[in-house]
Amino acid sequence: MDAVRGIVLRLGAVAASTCMAACVKYLAEDGIPISQSIFVRCAISVAVLAVLAQRTAGLHLLVARNWRSHAWRSLSGTVGLFTWFGSLTLLPLADATAIVFTSPLFVTLLAGLSLGERVRRHHWLALALGFGGVMIMIGPHLSLDVERSSLGVLLALTSAIAAAMAMLFLRGMSSHEHPLTITFYFSLTTLVCAALGALGHWPMPTASQWLLILLGSVLGLLFQLLLTHSYRHASATTLASLEYTSMIMAVLIGYLVFGEVPGIAIWIGAPLVIQAGLLILWYEYRAQARSTPSAR
Repeated sequence: MDAVRGIVLRLGAVAASTCMAACVKYLAEDGIPISQSIFVRCAISVAVLAVLAQRTAGLHLLVARNWRSHAWRSLSGTVGLFTWFGSLTLLPLADATAIVFTSPLFVTLLAGLSLGERVRRHHWLALALGFGGVMIMIGPHLSLDVERSSLGVLLALTSAIAAAMAMLFLRGMSSHEHPLTITFYFSLTTLVCAALGALGHWPMPTASQWLLILLGSVLGLLFQLLLTHSYRHASATTLASLEYTSMIMAVLIGYLVFGEVPGIAIWIGAPLVIQAGLLILWYEYRAQARSTPSAR
């Protein structure tokens, strides 16, 4: 298993995902509903994926081998996407990103139970550090007196659980389903769900808003492809903690684009989160170095 390649692909997916979230958040604050952004993104994704499939091996590549797995992966992914984007409209970008970091904990727990993957001590240590950092960062939002903030936390946590389920289904499907097929049915499912909300309320975007919608769509498609490919090269427990690296980008984009200055909780919790990602990378690098015969 080429864990390093999987790690690189996952990091690329993290970067695309964070930039996409920034586009959606900016558009939502500018009056464009999240369902409209998702609808355009998925319409483009479905079309591009169909073309890629045709050029790769023909449209028969999009024939699913296991409809039940596709259904569960697509539905859980759709719920995760909508709730995540919803949390972005109620919370600062860095805070929403931090809360979604609880997802790797659920991935690690469920991967050991359902996929039979061995959860090593360094995985637990990395996730404990990351989860501790996340709890510090979400603390200020857990007051019931702040309705919008509390709802944003609830949506972000729901997104984390749904994303964990999607990752597990994705991991189980990657060995027998082509990445284009998996991404196509997820995009198609999300397109149908987004249409129900978007068609009822469709404000006409300006030229600059269309540009951001299209940019977010391309980033979303790139994210899905990189994410799907990453699970073909590394285990779910290995890749789970790498999501923490998006914290750096979320803080920077939140400050530069939205003027969001992270509170003291972010500065205390973020180092723990970053350390968790670095720890998992170091151990995976050492493990691969030991398993690769030295050149003589």
